[in-house]
Amino acid sequence: MSSTSEQVTGQADDDGVPVVFLSGMLADQRMWHPALAAYADFPDVAKPAITPVFCELFDQDTVVDMARAVLEVAPDRFALVGMSMGGYAAFEILRQARSRISHLMLVNTRATADSDDVRRRRLLLSRIVTAKDPFVAVNDGMLDEMLHPDNRDDVALVSLITKMGDQCGVGVFERQNHAVAMRPDSVADVGKVNVPCSVIVGTHDRIISPESHREMADAIPGATYQEIPGAGHYAPLEQPHVFAQSLAELLRR
Repeated sequence: MSSTSEQVTGQADDDGVPVVFLSGMLADQRMWHPALAAYADFPDVAKPAITPVFCELFDQDTVVDMARAVLEVAPDRFALVGMSMGGYAAFEILRQARSRISHLMLVNTRATADSDDVRRRRLLLSRIVTAKDPFVAVNDGMLDEMLHPDNRDDVALVSLITKMGDQCGVGVFERQNHAVAMRPDSVADVGKVNVPCSVIVGTHDRIISPESHREMADAIPGATYQEIPGAGHYAPLEQPHVFAQSLAELLRR
């Protein structure tokens, strides 16, 4: 699988605010389609028009290279939405090209680096997973952890998450897992964010706790913080209409 970036027609006017969407591990642009559909249907005449830009981070094994790949194809100035791993890449984009970012949304992500123990476990997981055949991107235990209990039996949602992971494949998993494990700590950078920023998390995110999101939001000057009911680690997919409204509110700032 190779990295791609494309603008989606029919979602927004050509004059819309460019919004770069960065997904989490083993996910592609389909992560954002329900929220973008909800945004298009959102009955708010004051909502900014947007031009979505998708950057699939499949080929890079460091967040530094992920950020460079995004900046090569992104507009000169753009709003940035990073979910989970995409949030780690977003912090690196800020380090490399802060002046190009107009707005920032951090979704189900964190500023801290992995501890040494967690990093070792991640890298060990890569060796275990890549040794298995066939590759299993998402299992039942992972879904239990990632989704709100009310969404666990949503057949369409579970099918989409599973398909995205399977289609990414083992090579993408290995590279992305390495990038996540070796990412730098970004705690010192959050206080330097000087654009409108929203921090969003599902109330039932058991991968990255709401408490850690609140701490991150408190450290970002002027940031808003929102917990989305009925969502876990996949807030844009689990509650797309709420997410779309939050994006509109951010872009109005």
